[in-house]
Amino acid sequence: MGQPFDVVIPLYRLRWNTRAVMEGLTAHYAPRAIHIVTPESQVKPLRQQSKIWSVAPLYVHPEEPFFEATCGLSKDDICAELDMGESLYTPGWFYQQLLKLGAPEGITDLSEWYLVWDSDLLPVATWPLLSQSSDSKSSDSQGSDSQGSDSQGTVEHRFALLQNNQWGNAQIVGTWERWIQTVLGVEALTDAEGTFIPHHMWFKQEHLNSFKRQLGQYFKSDESWLLLMMRSANEFGTFSEYWAYVSWVGETSPHDLTFYPYSQYGATTERFFDDGTGLFSAALRNGLLPTSSRDSPSYADVAAFIRSEYGPDALPSSLSFESSPRHLKKNSANMHIEESRSRWNPRMADA
Repeated sequence: MGQPFDVVIPLYRLRWNTRAVMEGLTAHYAPRAIHIVTPESQVKPLRQQSKIWSVAPLYVHPEEPFFEATCGLSKDDICAELDMGESLYTPGWFYQQLLKLGAPEGITDLSEWYLVWDSDLLPVATWPLLSQSSDSKSSDSQGSDSQGSDSQGTVEHRFALLQNNQWGNAQIVGTWERWIQTVLGVEALTDAEGTFIPHHMWFKQEHLNSFKRQLGQYFKSDESWLLLMMRSANEFGTFSEYWAYVSWVGETSPHDLTFYPYSQYGATTERFFDDGTGLFSAALRNGLLPTSSRDSPSYADVAAFIRSEYGPDALPSSLSFESSPRHLKKNSANMHIEESRSRWNPRMADA
C-alpha cells in the first residue's frame, strides 16, 4: 500500500522466541521501524543480541522513564497511583497497557497509525495489515471484509480477531465491559464470534487523543491520563486497552475500524504455554541444524519447523507463546479454545 508505519512492542523480558517474532514481523510486513519498550535491565541485552537479527530498524526504549520527557512521570510515579490490595494483576500488567496507548508520548515521530504487537505472537500464515478500500465498500458492516476505510478513503488498517468469545473468565469480561460503558460512555463493541482482545492492534493518534480527553471528562480532572487510567483500575479492578480503544473508535469514528472476522484467521491460531521449556520449543530444538541458534532461533528456522509439522496447506495463522505459568493451572472452563485445540498445549497432551 506504500504507507510507512511503525510497530510498538512492550516486552517484559528477552525470551527464546523474541528474535523469531521480530524477524517474522519484518518478513511479512516490512515496517518502517520496530520500537521495543522494555525494563532497563533488558535494554543492553536486546541491543546487543539484535545486531545479528534480520529485522527492520529496531529501537529499544527503557520503560521506567518512558513518559518522563512529555508527562513528567516515571513508571514508579504512575504505578504508585494503584491502590488495589489483593489483585490478579500486577502494576506492571497495567503499565504495559499504558505503554501501548501512550506510545506516541514516549517515541519521537511515531507514525500516525502505528501497530502494537504482543511480544509472544508469531505471524505464520498471517493476515494483510493494509488493504485498498473501494467506494463500493460499506462502512457499517463491522467484522466483514467489506468493513470501513481510513479517513482518506484509500487504505484500510486491518487487524484480525484471534480469540473466540465463548471461553474465558466471564466475570473479568463483564468488568471490562462496565469500564467501557461507564468511563467512555459508549457501548462495548461486540462481535458474534470473536473478542476484541486480538493481541495486536492498529492505533491512530487522533483517536487516542480524544480517548484520553474523555478520561479527563469522566474524572472531571485535568491530571495526566496516565494517572486517571490507574485510578480507574482502583475503581473497577481492571481495564482492557484493546477493547476500550476499539469500542471508542467504533462509536466516534467507525470508518477507521476495520478487522478480519474470527473465522478467517482466528480459527487456525493457537495459544499455549512455552517459556522455552515447552513442547514446541523442545521439538524445534531437536530438529535444528548444528549451525542454528538454539537459545534464540531465527524466524526462518521456526517457520521451516512449523511447515514440516503442519504441512503447507494447514498452517496456523499465528502462534502465541504464553510465558505465564498460570496457563498450566487454568481451570478447563476458562481455557480459551485457541489453547484447548493446540497440539502444543501440555494440558491437552496430558489429558
